[in-house]
Amino acid sequence: MESETPEKERPGQNISRPVGGLGRIFAMAPVRICLVYFVFGFLWIIFSDNLFLSLPVPRQELILISSIKGTVFIIVTTLLLFLLIRHFTRQWEEKNEELRTANDRLREREEELRIQNEALALSQAEWEITYNSISDWICLIDPDGRILRTNRSIEPLLGIPPEQAIGRKCHDLVHGSACPVPSCPRLRMLVTKKRETIDLQSLQHAGWLQITVDPVFDSKGNLISAVHVVREITDRMREQKALEQAKKKLYLLNYVTFNEIQNSVFTLWGFQQFVRERVKEDSIRSAFAKEDELLSKITRSLKFAQAYQNLGLKPPAWQDVRQVFLLAISHLDFLSIKHDIRLDGLEIFADPLLEQVLVILAENTLFHGKKATQVTLRYTVGPGSITLIYEDDGVGIPEKIKEEIFSPDFQKTKAIGLFLAQEILEITGITIRETGIVGQGVRFEFTVPRGVYRFPAGNNP
Repeated sequence: MESETPEKERPGQNISRPVGGLGRIFAMAPVRICLVYFVFGFLWIIFSDNLFLSLPVPRQELILISSIKGTVFIIVTTLLLFLLIRHFTRQWEEKNEELRTANDRLREREEELRIQNEALALSQAEWEITYNSISDWICLIDPDGRILRTNRSIEPLLGIPPEQAIGRKCHDLVHGSACPVPSCPRLRMLVTKKRETIDLQSLQHAGWLQITVDPVFDSKGNLISAVHVVREITDRMREQKALEQAKKKLYLLNYVTFNEIQNSVFTLWGFQQFVRERVKEDSIRSAFAKEDELLSKITRSLKFAQAYQNLGLKPPAWQDVRQVFLLAISHLDFLSIKHDIRLDGLEIFADPLLEQVLVILAENTLFHGKKATQVTLRYTVGPGSITLIYEDDGVGIPEKIKEEIFSPDFQKTKAIGLFLAQEILEITGITIRETGIVGQGVRFEFTVPRGVYRFPAGNNP
């Protein structure tokens, strides 16, 4: 025997639902009205007849009573039918009202869905236009490198229609190879689970390409696909190479010019000494003193230019601050100065002349610290940066010249120094200032912005 599962009741309904075919028949309103009428009429006849037949009345009066009973029955049953019909009519009206309300809501919801579908279609069309208008080739690939979707920029870049690229491997299109190249950023992305980028010269197509792969994860953190972006950077690479060539030529020009001027100054100084030994007049000797002062000034300017000419010649790189500091003091007589380094493996992205910056600070401690016996190199963490601190226990710097020590005019009188250090650090957005207290030593603070510093894995503060 098959069991029938009753329909789920709507919220607010409290209607019993009989089970089976017979129950559905008795649930119908007309049947229920007729059943009530039948039961009432049957009981009326039985009980009223038995009642009247038991009465000791003449036959003629019994007939009259029977007529009155029939009339009362008609009146009562009419009233009963009226009440039953009105009751079930109200139920039908309530159901009809509920249906009309539900229908109105359904129409409103249908209109909302229609508007949402139109907005979604418009948004999708705008997205498709934007997606296909981007000059970079952007495609969605699976973890194996198979192309799932691509924009139309693949056609001008590689000469392949988007439809023909679907299902092919990215290394096949970019490199023309059957397997990924060793430097493939997708392979690195599968390991690191983060963005990987590479600039390479295309072997299949003339020019340079920048390839970026970004992972895409599902809600559980599983890698399901990746966004593969290929940008044509041939012009940028040519400009970069031209700029590098110009830097090298400028460096060579500066080097030759510097040496010529330096040789000329040395020759001039030799002639001056030759003439000085042969001239005995005091009036002319005073002129020699002026010449010595000018030659010393030219020599200081040449040294400053020589230190400055390498600035920005090589690209910035990540450097271990502790190692760079130890290398810097190895060039100086720093054995009498203790050093306390607390950096936790800190690395900063700076010009290769970072070593020169720390040499300048160490020289400042040696020559101007006077009573200095110790140097400390440490850092503090801020909300959007870290502060690298170099401090000693020397005499410090007077308050009135704290700002002047970083100016080029001040440095020309003191040879190369903090002005050059400031310029080296500014290449990657690092700033420097002096905040020490006179009599307690110097305190140079390097403000290193986020993205320009990092720590080895596990050492992050």
